Amino acid sequence: MVEISNGARINIEEYRHESSYYVFENGDGTRYTLHICKCENGGFYVICNDSSLWMGFKGDPGVKFLCGNDNDYTRRAITQLLVSKGWI
Repeated sequence: MVEISNGARINIEEYRHESSYYVFENGDGTRYTLHICKCENGGFYVICNDSSLWMGFKGDPGVKFLCGNDNDYTRRAITQLLVSKGWI
């Protein structure tokens, strides 16, 4: 049981801190900041530059755009990182 600022209590049933933070340049002249965390149902969520959300799955050839700024250069950069880590 956790007490929050207004005196209310919340019961956290499960907590998993499995996220990663990467800042890199892949050679296209853009600096990328990625927050990557595992999805409960498999795959990985990727937040890029705090402006777009993507999802990748092991065995898929690339990442799926979910919302925000859709850009092919960003898609390639995210895919490159996830492939280099062996996550997709």
